Amino acid sequence: MRVRIIFRGLTLFTFQKGSTENAKDGDNMGELTAWLVSDPKMVGMPAHQHIPGLGTIGRESYAGVGRTALKREFPSEMKLSLAGHQLTNGVTVAGSFLDYVPRLGALSRSKSKGIQTAFVTKKIVIPSGRIRAREFISWDWHGNTPARVAFMDTSFQGYGANEVIVDIGDDSDPHGQDKTKSLVLETGKQKKRFWSYTKGNQLVSDIEPNTVEVLITNVGARRSTSVFWGLHMETLFDAAGYERRRVYENTAQFDAFVRAALEYDAAEWRSDVEMMRIGHPFPFLIVDTKNDKLAAIRNTGQPFIIQQAPPHPEGQGTGQGKPDGGHGGHGGGHGGGYDGGHGGMSGMGGMGSHPANDPVSVMVCPLGRE
Repeated sequence: MRVRIIFRGLTLFTFQKGSTENAKDGDNMGELTAWLVSDPKMVGMPAHQHIPGLGTIGRESYAGVGRTALKREFPSEMKLSLAGHQLTNGVTVAGSFLDYVPRLGALSRSKSKGIQTAFVTKKIVIPSGRIRAREFISWDWHGNTPARVAFMDTSFQGYGANEVIVDIGDDSDPHGQDKTKSLVLETGKQKKRFWSYTKGNQLVSDIEPNTVEVLITNVGARRSTSVFWGLHMETLFDAAGYERRRVYENTAQFDAFVRAALEYDAAEWRSDVEMMRIGHPFPFLIVDTKNDKLAAIRNTGQPFIIQQAPPHPEGQGTGQGKPDGGHGGHGGGHGGGYDGGHGGMSGMGGMGSHPANDPVSVMVCPLGRE
C-alpha cells in the first residue's frame, strides 16, 4: 500500500538529524516533524490567522468502502506511519525539496533559538518516507505560469514550491488485500487506521489504486485579489526562533519593492505591513512579462522524434499501480476527488484545484525547512 501526505500552507519542516544545509538528494535525515504555525497576535483576524485543516481519502475499516473526508478532527499532535511494511527508519530528502523549499538559516542573518511553541498550532511526526516538492509558486497572468521568487534583503532567488509531498510505502500488495498494511494516525494512546481507498481491481476517478491520501493545510482566508508578496512567511522565521532585523540593509531593494507594491495595490500592502510588520526576508515574485511566457503551441514545420521516455513521476515507480485489466490510466485523472479539481489528488487533483495565489488560499512561499 502507498500513502501520500500533502502539505499546503504555512509549514516548517525539521528533521531528527538537524539542519539540511549539507544534505544531498537521497540523504536520510531521520524522523520528520512538520510544524503548522500561526502568529498568535493574529487570532480572530481571518486574513492573517492560519487555520489548520486535515482531510483524507481512504477506507476507515478494512471491509468498508472508500470515503472522502474533507474536514476531519485535527489533534494538536499526531504521528503518521505505515503499518505492515518493512520500512527503513527516517525520511529521505529528494533533490526537489532541497532545491525549491528555502532553508531559513540560509536566508536569516541571526541564529535560531529553536521552535517557539507559542506559534505552533499543530505538530505532525512522520517516522519514515520520502519528502519532495511538487507544485510551484505561480502567477496567473498568461496562463498560470511558474514565477521566480526573490527574498527581501538577500541575494537569494529562484523557483519555489507551494506544495510538499511525503510518500510512504510501495505496491507490494497491489490489490489491497493485506489487512495489516494500513496508515496509522496516532495521537496519544489512540490509533486510527486507514486502508487504501480501492481494493482488488477497482478503479475510480477519486484516487490512484492502492493508495491513501492525507491533505494537511494551514491557510488564511481568501483575499479578493492576489498579491505578489508573502509577508506571512515572516511567521515561519518567528516560529523557528530567528530574530527580526531592525532595518533592511539593502534599502535600494526594499524601496524599489515598496514602490511596486504601492503601485500594484496600496491598500493591500499597507494593510499587510501594518499587521505583519517587517524584519525577516519575506518573498516576492519576479514576473517578467517579456521572458516568462511559456512556449506557445505552434506548427514547427517538422514532427518531434522522441529520443527516450520521460522519467516516472516522483512517488511512482515502474509498474506501480498497474491494474490487471480494464482500461487503466484514468484512475486518478479526470474529476472526482475533493472538489472536482483535476481528479485524484495526484497532480494536485482531488484535494484542491490547480494552485494560484491568495484567491484559492495558496500563498507565496509558505514552506520552509531547517
